Amino acid sequence: MTQLSLMQTSAEDRSLLHLNYGLMSAFPLLLPLLLGLVLNLSLTKGSSGPLGRSHLRWQRHSMLGLALLLPLSYNLPHDASALALMSLTLMWFVMRIVKGWVSLIDGIAP
Repeated sequence: MTQLSLMQTSAEDRSLLHLNYGLMSAFPLLLPLLLGLVLNLSLTKGSSGPLGRSHLRWQRHSMLGLALLLPLSYNLPHDASALALMSLTLMWFVMRIVKGWVSLIDGIAP
């Protein structure tokens, strides 16, 4: 099995961060989101610049927030409150994807 060496990417190489935002944007399929979380956790072990670290933290907090809030909304007893929390969670997550990706393109921390 071939292992991807993530340590060889330079601190200025943002392609894996763009890939991770792309995986996050496919969140309705759930599997790309999980792959993005695995990629994010594997990239945090490597050495990257402050911009890369801030985006990795932003992505990780977004994915973990979604993973915590969606099951909470499924378990609410009232349909209206569950739908409201689910809608707010999804809007929050999409806003974080857009803000993070645009910030990455601009070369600034989210």
